[in-house]
Amino acid sequence: MDLKNSNYKVITNEGAKCGFCNKNLKPIGLDYLYANYDKNMIEYERCNCEKAIQFWKEFDLEQEEKQRQEKNRKIINNIYKDNYMKKRLQKYNFENFSDTYKEKNVINQLIKFTDLCIKSEMKNGLIISGNIGYEKTYLAACIANKMIENNKIVLMEKGGSIIDKIKESFNKEGLSEIEIIELYSNVDMLIIDDFGNENLSKWALEKLYKIISNRYDNELPIVITTRYNKEQLIEQLSTEKDTEIAEEIVKVLNEMCYGIAITEERKTKEKVSISDQTIC
Repeated sequence: MDLKNSNYKVITNEGAKCGFCNKNLKPIGLDYLYANYDKNMIEYERCNCEKAIQFWKEFDLEQEEKQRQEKNRKIINNIYKDNYMKKRLQKYNFENFSDTYKEKNVINQLIKFTDLCIKSEMKNGLIISGNIGYEKTYLAACIANKMIENNKIVLMEKGGSIIDKIKESFNKEGLSEIEIIELYSNVDMLIIDDFGNENLSKWALEKLYKIISNRYDNELPIVITTRYNKEQLIEQLSTEKDTEIAEEIVKVLNEMCYGIAITEERKTKEKVSISDQTIC
């Protein structure tokens, strides 16, 4: 249902009628008694016909989404001094990237994944793996920029930078650790770049696990770029021979994410291949 074009009520000289079933709607409050009051400004009850119920359900969800995005944008403005996408990353797009490949399968899958995320129809995440120089960050930035173009809120950071934001919140008035974690847990897209390449404490890993598991529970997509496979990632994330939290993180990511492995370094007109896991 197109909320912008739906005529859910019709104003008449007698008051208002439901635009779907023509039922008379009762005004809310007493302001309507004033003769000079604009009838279009009067608030009326919601009709209980099937089409009206569906309309208001979608309307309320849309308003909740707008409020959520506004809240997230305010928090982002408080914790980022500059644009939250680095200038270098803002220039990347699928069109420029695909020009250097004969095989378009990887790009097509990433575009499909991004389009589904834009439509809020993608509940899973994506792990882009490959060695240094294989343009994993470039591909992730292409996803981010395409979503931002479509008014989606995207945060793209390294795991350590997310932890820094949480630590910085301790010293900033009006922000809390909970708010920062909620932000990363609920933005339209979270991209963690070069995951596993930083030495993180157990405390830091617990915070990242909280964010990742929240997104999993909320069916919100996440993109991970990494140079490590599953076993290597557990080893990289483990702290002081403690593998429990590392294993939990990798387990959740494995359950919620598709995998794309880039197996050749990006060169002009050179192909890349992908893993057997593809986006459904």
